[in-house]
Amino acid sequence: MILHGSSISPFVRKIMLALAYKGINYELKPLNPFLEKELAQKRHPMGKVPVLEHNEHNVIDSTVIAHYLDDLMPVPPLYPGDAATRAQIRWLEEYADTRLTSLVGGVLFYQKILRGKMLGKEVDDQAVEQCQGQHLPLALTYLEEQIPAQGFIGSQLSMAEISLWSVLRSGWMAGIRLPNYPRLHAYLARIEQEPWVANLMAEEDHELAGFYCKPIILGTYE
Repeated sequence: MILHGSSISPFVRKIMLALAYKGINYELKPLNPFLEKELAQKRHPMGKVPVLEHNEHNVIDSTVIAHYLDDLMPVPPLYPGDAATRAQIRWLEEYADTRLTSLVGGVLFYQKILRGKMLGKEVDDQAVEQCQGQHLPLALTYLEEQIPAQGFIGSQLSMAEISLWSVLRSGWMAGIRLPNYPRLHAYLARIEQEPWVANLMAEEDHELAGFYCKPIILGTYE
């Protein structure tokens, strides 16, 4: 099984964690869709990552891949629980992949790390300030209302935890700290206690620490 993509992508990180959670061995083949557009488009019609190569087939889109892994190896499930619980897990996965990623990945990580630190280009400070001061606090306030005080969304860890942590990890790299969101802060800390999550964090710290931004405490939405 081969996973094509770059580990700095929250979508690739999401599938790396899903594979680790299930104990599935895989090979990560670096693929940067920004630098290797032609190669990326050969594997994905929209030139995106991740792409999972298995048994001579390409499985595309992180959510599709997650369901594929559950079909392939049902235990432990990525979408556990009854119908209502699974619906909540799927919704939070979607929220992480869309709204959160557009803010954390599309603005903060892109501007502060990719442009500012990796490429040495000018940062759109106005976009960063708007995101940090208004848009992201609103999104996090919503999440704070959805997160349980203890445990996970269901009776065990799921794609909700994996998806939310994956994108907020990119925010952490961009300097975002969340003590003003106590439920979310504690929830993320519980996820990071999982050994396979801690292992990935250690690998990322070793490779990317030089690009991390100075920590800032994000305020709440008013």
